[in-house]
Amino acid sequence: MRLPALSFSLFALALAGCAGVAALPDVATVPHARLASSHVDVDNDRTDVFRVLSIDGHDVIDATDLSIKSVEVDHSDLIAAGRNAHIDVDSLAFYNNGGRRLFWDSMHVKGSVDFTPVAGATYVVRGTLKPAVSTVWVEDSATHQVVGKKVSAPGRGASAAEAEAEAASAAKAEEQ
Repeated sequence: MRLPALSFSLFALALAGCAGVAALPDVATVPHARLASSHVDVDNDRTDVFRVLSIDGHDVIDATDLSIKSVEVDHSDLIAAGRNAHIDVDSLAFYNNGGRRLFWDSMHVKGSVDFTPVAGATYVVRGTLKPAVSTVWVEDSATHQVVGKKVSAPGRGASAAEAEAEAASAAKAEEQ
């Protein structure tokens, strides 16, 4: 029968394909830096999340996992030092209230930052989320200096920002 010959041919082809893929060195064995996500608890319902999605094209978290358990966890990864690194980052406002999550603007920003990490340094993803414009960046945790470029995206617009400011001032007036 031809089935065994075909199986052997496919097996040999699969092995040949595996031999062509070079394994990446373990980052922990070379000079490296640490890259961490962060979050800010804005109020009881909103958490601003600043995440590392991928490093040099390799996913480090599941970007679709926005469960309450994963949102307030700051992930940390090692990154090889001394060579340019391509980091995909994003930020968004996460609302605990399901209704707000469905209908409110998450002020989502997504982009890439390129920089050369220094061995032994720690870098953190930070940002600001506002209705008019939201920004995310990577900074050195010791110096708070931005590395690479900031990534910004327009929000809902100035009218939404004005409406939010009016709501805040009305809430203050009610408290007094």
